[in-house]
Amino acid sequence: MHEWSTLTTRLGDSVRGPSESDMRCALQELFGSQRDDEHPDSWLECGSTGGPLYTMSIFQPGYGIFVKYSDADMSEELVSRTVDAPDAEAALRLWKAVIGGRFEDF
Repeated sequence: MHEWSTLTTRLGDSVRGPSESDMRCALQELFGSQRDDEHPDSWLECGSTGGPLYTMSIFQPGYGIFVKYSDADMSEELVSRTVDAPDAEAALRLWKAVIGGRFEDF
């Protein structure tokens, strides 16, 4: 699975190895705030040394963007898709699926 994961909140705070509580707080902040075009998303990154990098950005308007890169340097984009994330619970399920390597869940 992944060797590491990092959560970045909409205001740029980073949390290494985020807990479910950390992810909930970040999503509550994102969805509970007024729309902010300057800080519209929070994102999760997961990876392994020498392996691919997986990212899932969640945006205030209610969608997520999943991207799989060839490596942590984002040398090549291998997969990209937009998914529905209408609220914090749906977004949390997406982040947990990425951490768990369950990419078929979205």
